[in-house]
Order: sequence, then C-alpha cells, then structure tokens
Amino acid sequence: MKKSENDSLKYKSFNDTFKLCSFALALGLIYPNRSNVCMRASLFFLVLLFNFGTLFWFIWYTLKCLWLLDIYNSTRNITVGVIILLFIFKTIYAHFKTDMFATLLEQITKDLLEGNNLEEDYQEIYDYYIKQGLFGQKCYLWIPIILTSIFPTYAGIAMTYGSMRSDNFKKVMLHEMDLKFIEDKQYDFPYFELVFAYYFLGIYTLVPNFAGFDGSFCIATSHLRMKIKLMTHSIQRAFTDSKDIVGLKSRLKTCVKKHQEALEFYALIQKLYGGWLFAVFMLTSFLISCNLYQIYLTGIDPRYTMFAATGVFHMYTPCYFASCLIELGEQSCTDIYCANWERWADPAVTKFLVFIMARAQKRLLLDGLGIVTFNMESFVSLMQTSYSFFTLITSK
Repeated sequence: MKKSENDSLKYKSFNDTFKLCSFALALGLIYPNRSNVCMRASLFFLVLLFNFGTLFWFIWYTLKCLWLLDIYNSTRNITVGVIILLFIFKTIYAHFKTDMFATLLEQITKDLLEGNNLEEDYQEIYDYYIKQGLFGQKCYLWIPIILTSIFPTYAGIAMTYGSMRSDNFKKVMLHEMDLKFIEDKQYDFPYFELVFAYYFLGIYTLVPNFAGFDGSFCIATSHLRMKIKLMTHSIQRAFTDSKDIVGLKSRLKTCVKKHQEALEFYALIQKLYGGWLFAVFMLTSFLISCNLYQIYLTGIDPRYTMFAATGVFHMYTPCYFASCLIELGEQSCTDIYCANWERWADPAVTKFLVFIMARAQKRLLLDGLGIVTFNMESFVSLMQTSYSFFTLITSK
C-alpha cells in the first residue's frame, strides 16, 4: 500500500528523485547512513587494500622521479596523484560528515514531499529547480567517467592500431611508470596483461565517489535556490491573495519562517561542503598546471589535453552552481519589493516587509574554509593562478 501511494506522488524522496546520485553515493561507500559508518569504513579499507599494489608502485615511482629531479615524470605522476588524493580525502571527509550529510538529504526529502501539497504555480518552481539538480547530477556523472576513461581508451586505441601495422607492436600501459620488483618484465606476458587489468579495475572505483558527492553539491545548491524562490513567490502571493490584514500577517510570518529555514539550509551546505570546496580549488589548480606542463613538453597529447579540459570543467561546475545561487540571492530582494505591497497601507506589514528584505540582502556566498569564494570570478582566478604556476615551472 505504501509503495503504491509513493508511486502516485509527483515529488518523491531524494533517493527516488536523484537516483544516479543516490546510487553513486551508495556504491562509493559515502551514502550518509548513520547506522553503518563502521561497515562503510571497513569496506573502504578493503578497497584501499585491493589497490595497495597500485598505490605502492605509484608512490615509489613518484618519489624516485623526485629524487632524480625528473620533472617531466614527476608532474605526470602528480597529475594522476591529484585524482587519487581527492578520492581518498573525499571518502574520509564524507565519513566524518555523515550526520551533517544525512541531515541535508533528509531536509531535501522533506521539502520535496511537501511539494505534493502545493498549488500548480509553486510546483512549476519545483520542476525548474529539480531539473537544475538533475543537470548537475549528469555533469558529475560524465566528468569522472571521461576522466577515468582517457588513459585506457588511449592505450587500447594505440595498441589496436599498432597490432594492425606490426606483430611486434609497442605495448602501452594505462599509466606508464616503473613497477618496483618487476621493472625488467612488466611488459612481458602475463605480467603486462595482469597489471593492465588490475589498473583498469582500480581506476573505475573512483567514478562513484566523484559522481555521488560532487553531484550532491549541485543538487543541494539547486534545492536552496528553490527554497528561496518559493519564499519570494509566497510573499508575492500573500500580498495578492490575502483577504484581510490578519491573514496577510499570518502568511508573512510563515514566509519569515521559511526564509529562516532556507538560511539554515545555506549554513548547512557551507559547513558540509566547505572543506571539500577548498580541497577542490587547491588540487584542481595544481592538476591543471601540471597538465599544461605536460602539453608544453610533449605538444598536444590527447591524454593530457583531455585530462586538463576535464579538470577545468570539474572546477567550472561548482563555480557555476555557486554563482547561480549568489545571483538568485541578490535577485530575491527585488522580487520581494515587487510584491503588491502598495495596496496594504499598514505600518506593521511594512515593517515585516522591510525586515524580510534586510535579511534577503545577505549574499549567499559559498567558500572553501573561508579562504576562497566559489563564483565565476574565482574560476577565472583559478585559470590565472594555474597559468602563473605553469609559467613558473617552465621558466629557465
């Protein structure tokens, strides 16, 4: 019975509305279920244990390149290392933020279900911002898929093309590096095939982590925009539809409460994603710079060019959604002022309106630990910083 009732609802829970994000969170072991934190931590340890060989080879080879001052291979390894570091950091970070993350998803579910009882004009607002969240979900599904597919696709195409031209073709590893203890036979059968498969399985464990947690940021910011838009629309409806001053005041009090809930949700987003935003800014900046250096040394290499482009898009997406939030927050004060308040010549109502407008003037900025603010200006700044670092490491 409950299942059939849920199926008849237009707006459903977070899990049913954003299925890809929810599935990615669960598969990536970061879905904020408070009852299985220890189990998820244990499974994550097993994932790291499974990839211990790759991590050992990667760290050993990176340290070797740094010791030998091999800048080319050092930056090449560090580029890939940024993605691995983000994966490990994000999983641990999400585990520590389980309660906060669960509260955010529960609030989204509560608000979505409330939409089933609202009128059509309110539901149009729901439909628009749910589509925005679904768009963000798709963005962070394709970003990690493309990012992780670049190297195996390149290696597969290169070896296929080589095998058609010669029986003695050059084997291409997913990520070229010396493998400690098997350096002299890593391209021989069956070592090459086993390592290739081992790498292949390992890199695709990164996808759910990025698709889930990063995608949830786009969904959360879109949901906050929806809450603010609903609040301003409710104020406009209150001045238009109220029959008397008592009813108007009652509806405005409800709007004040809804605005407070939106501001609390904004504070929750900032607390939950602040550390992640800072890590994304720092590591993505470093990744882009190292990729530019690879392109500088080797020319237009398809792998590093695509890797750099995907890294840029990975940074652009949260900046875009944060900018949309800032823009809507600044517009909300104008929307409130455009309510039909002139027909109500009541000082108490005017004070209510001034109070709401004063609170709406607070800019809804999302920052990384109070150090870097995410907006389109920050994205441009990141590009400039990356280029400055690039010029520094290429200067003689």
